[in-house]
Amino acid sequence: MANTNKMERIDSEIMLKLSDIIIFELKDPRITSLVTVTQVETAKDLKTAKVYISVYDKEKAKDVIEALNQASGYIRHQLFDRLKIRMVPYFTFTLDKTLEHSFEINKILHDLQKERQDTNE
Repeated sequence: MANTNKMERIDSEIMLKLSDIIIFELKDPRITSLVTVTQVETAKDLKTAKVYISVYDKEKAKDVIEALNQASGYIRHQLFDRLKIRMVPYFTFTLDKTLEHSFEINKILHDLQKERQDTNE
């Protein structure tokens, strides 16, 4: 249990610091869209972490993820100075599709509800 809480704290701290670096420090022109770090999953050995990114402009999402993966070395270097952990993980940035899926599910439920109302009338 204590180990799980420690990993959650590490993930949370990495997420906050990553957000600051991505928003305020990266100068890559491909990262012009609104970008949000939605989740960080760090391996127990702290060697790797999967970072889920939400991109406002779906058309630019692939370019944003590519730019972040290319900048991962720079980002990792920046985190060495900001985190109070012995080892900063290597990052893999992935597009977070959770919000997209929730909109799809919501639309399906809405359509089903409307269909049910139409058949009851």
